[in-house]
Amino acid sequence: MSNTIVRLILSTVTIAALIGAIFFAIATVRLKNFKYSLLTFLRSFIVALLGSSAGFFLGWLWYKWTLKTDPSFSNPNLSGLSQGIMAGYLITVWLFCVQTGTILGGIWGGVRGLKYYQTRSKRT
Repeated sequence: MSNTIVRLILSTVTIAALIGAIFFAIATVRLKNFKYSLLTFLRSFIVALLGSSAGFFLGWLWYKWTLKTDPSFSNPNLSGLSQGIMAGYLITVWLFCVQTGTILGGIWGGVRGLKYYQTRSKRT
């Protein structure tokens, strides 16, 4: 279990950094200001990590709710293969929530950062 969580954290940070790097490149071309480009990257990266935290929490809530409400998870007569398939299903949906939160958070943070620093650079 510990190895899975480490991989989840590493993949989340990698995806957040890649999305931030894309927005860094876009901001460098559009804003022509290294400082604002770096700030756009940081905003995208931080919001992506916040999005992954929100996705983790939503996935955890869904996981707990499914375990309590679905009677097949409390059936002790299931074979090992059936239990493995159900556990894989739960983990897959949970990981989907985390990665979706990361991607959407990174995109939202990058777009908002671009808009903010674009209007800020016009004022100065």
